[in-house]
Amino acid sequence: MTTHPFRVTALAAAVLALGISLAAQGRGPGFGPGRGLRALNLTDTQQTQVKAIHERHQAAIQAKVEAAQAAHKALREAMADAATDAKTLQALHEKASTAQFAVMLERRAVRQEILPLLTPEQKAQFEKLPMGPGMGRGMGQGMGRGMGARGGRGRGPGAGPGMNPDCPMAQ
Repeated sequence: MTTHPFRVTALAAAVLALGISLAAQGRGPGFGPGRGLRALNLTDTQQTQVKAIHERHQAAIQAKVEAAQAAHKALREAMADAATDAKTLQALHEKASTAQFAVMLERRAVRQEILPLLTPEQKAQFEKLPMGPGMGRGMGQGMGRGMGARGGRGRGPGAGPGMNPDCPMAQ
């Protein structure tokens, strides 16, 4: 087997680009204060308090995210099966919707705990941050494919084939 210099160069460039991209993301896609909170210029005390809030909610959010992912996966698989009846699909859709709503409520609780810690100026900026599935790129644990992990907007139901990779029509 021969190694082509072009392939080695392309692979090295791809690895380098990935490393630079991950380094630029800071803490990565994990749970914790995201770019939006960094723009608020929190004091050290505020940062400590916000981090504690995120840590208190981390396990609950992660469990709810995993439940929502499982519910959405079950719905996608049922949608792909032509033998699945509409009543079953509706029940699976309701389960996925309920699981997604539980994630949203938990993230809302985090926001509501953070608000009292902020100055009026910070609060005004914080209120502008998105409340979508990912709550802004990095403001919470992403939901996985098509549910906030890549930024939230334009990825949910109704985005249409090509926008949402979870859409059975797009697979």
